[in-house]
Amino acid sequence: MSRPDSATIARDGDASGAVETAYRFIRTAIISGDLRSGETLQESRLAERIGVSRTPVREALSRLSNEGLVILGRYRRGQVASFSQADVAEIFRLRAKLEGHGARRACRRITAEEIARLEAVEDEMESVFDQLGWHRHLSRFDELNNEFHAIIARAADSPRLEKILASWLELPASIFNVYTEPLEERTRRTHRQHREVIAAMKARNPDWAEAAMSAHLFSILNDPAPDPD
Repeated sequence: MSRPDSATIARDGDASGAVETAYRFIRTAIISGDLRSGETLQESRLAERIGVSRTPVREALSRLSNEGLVILGRYRRGQVASFSQADVAEIFRLRAKLEGHGARRACRRITAEEIARLEAVEDEMESVFDQLGWHRHLSRFDELNNEFHAIIARAADSPRLEKILASWLELPASIFNVYTEPLEERTRRTHRQHREVIAAMKARNPDWAEAAMSAHLFSILNDPAPDPD
């Protein structure tokens, strides 16, 4: 885990800035897999890496605990949360419903410039995949995929929905290890589904947009845990 550029590090005198710096650093490390499920989070070591004191790190871990990405045990010892297949299935079912709703809202609000950006993001995703394959471009794929979904969430013009999707329903890349479907097959399907979502946005068809986005996320549940309902 690399130390962030010194120009981006908030001074401890700015308490809120230091907490935000620590929060974003630790959260990004968990989502990217730099900090793995079950790994112990030592406040002193994290503080040194981030360039802040232990107090903002402690507050950041508490915030991440509320989001379900960190488990705080006795004496507030932190550990990266682990996710079962059932946890992953539930989160993707929630995302499918919420992002389907977001796509419906976005369909009538998204600008031509935002649609063009969706196309550019998907173009790059496909280009990198063709050149390098899944395993060589996983990190870049995740960055672009997150941007694709974030563009639509912003276009939905629902700050509450955008916040929920950004904070509560994001998962570490490592969770895909619970699925047996070949990664390449899932990636190729993702590209096709992104193109359908874009087509629905261009057509300004909210029913199509909602169905396409929901189907895209439900399809990730290739071998899901039993539905409790």
